[in-house]
Amino acid sequence: MLLDLSDDETLLKSSLESFARQVLAPRIKAFVDRHEFPTELVREFLALGFMGTAYEEAFDGGGMGTRGAAIVAETLARAEPGFAAIYLCNSAPMTVIARYGTPEQKAKWLAPLCRGEMIASFGVTEPHGGSDVAATRTRAVADGDDFVLTGAKIFSTNAGTPLHGLSTFIAVTDPDKGARGLSTFVVPVGTPGFRVGKASRKIGWRIADSVELFLDECRVPKANMIGNRGDGLKQILTTLSIGRILVAATGLGLSRKAVDLARSYAAGRTVGGAPILSNQGLAFPLADALTKIHAAELMVRNAAAISDAGRPFRTETSMTKLFASEMAGEIADIALQVHGGYGVFEEFEVSGLLGEAKVLQIVEGTSEVQRLIIARELAG
Repeated sequence: MLLDLSDDETLLKSSLESFARQVLAPRIKAFVDRHEFPTELVREFLALGFMGTAYEEAFDGGGMGTRGAAIVAETLARAEPGFAAIYLCNSAPMTVIARYGTPEQKAKWLAPLCRGEMIASFGVTEPHGGSDVAATRTRAVADGDDFVLTGAKIFSTNAGTPLHGLSTFIAVTDPDKGARGLSTFVVPVGTPGFRVGKASRKIGWRIADSVELFLDECRVPKANMIGNRGDGLKQILTTLSIGRILVAATGLGLSRKAVDLARSYAAGRTVGGAPILSNQGLAFPLADALTKIHAAELMVRNAAAISDAGRPFRTETSMTKLFASEMAGEIADIALQVHGGYGVFEEFEVSGLLGEAKVLQIVEGTSEVQRLIIARELAG
């Protein structure tokens, strides 16, 4: 497989690299150190239209599909993994609306998100349920022309920030139908009964706020249901599969960042009159890292291409997410080890990469969940 980018993809990557170099690099560290959502930096990013990269041009998107979205996630992560997290967590609710919404719903919600007028969050995981989406307890009860939603979600990234405009929720509409009784809803910020909890500090995604969401008899019009009643689980599983490609792309960008930092440090650090990079004990692990990065890049491009072609892609995305997120942890560890004692001091960027990588091994389905999905292939 050739890794050549199209002309449009090359321009996209170049534009993102310029943003990362000129805007993020000089200013992002202060936000990371404070674990603070970088509102103005995100606002500047939104103004450039990158949030809509994957989606239909008819709704102000870039029309570049999952391949384009993966380029955005990777390039941002190479600059700051937490900033890539803001992007990929915004992509999940956008994907649900883009794939399953009516033209009217897309015009109302997807288009403003593509234009960067706001960001969105995903309300799926619940305190008791973890990875088991089918165990959802949040209820949506029909009442006249509305649905009344009650329940709670956790780990919703981007919610509660100054730019937060809406969340998508999966809820039980038909309790007697089990997994086929789930549906998806859009709940705009400011809807009575919709409340956002307080953000907590994390070891990774330090600038991307993740919070609990509460729905207390929250009333929304029936027109806020995305797609068909009962299709919620199918919608979420497809969205998570696409999200896994973006998580993998984030792991790829993080791994490149780790190698960049390790190479720079090892080339400038001398022991016995020679750069420590000349020591095979350090050079060989970095050579292995480059080899794995190459493999991960192939996997990300392939999974994205399968997704864009409309072919079944769940197993491939699980393989890609598993490999790239585990790789990110390994390479972050290597890069920290190259720095020796300096690697554990927070003023060195490399110190935070292990935590950032660990998040990738958990979100959008843990590594164990990915292995479970892949193992099902063994049964034929």
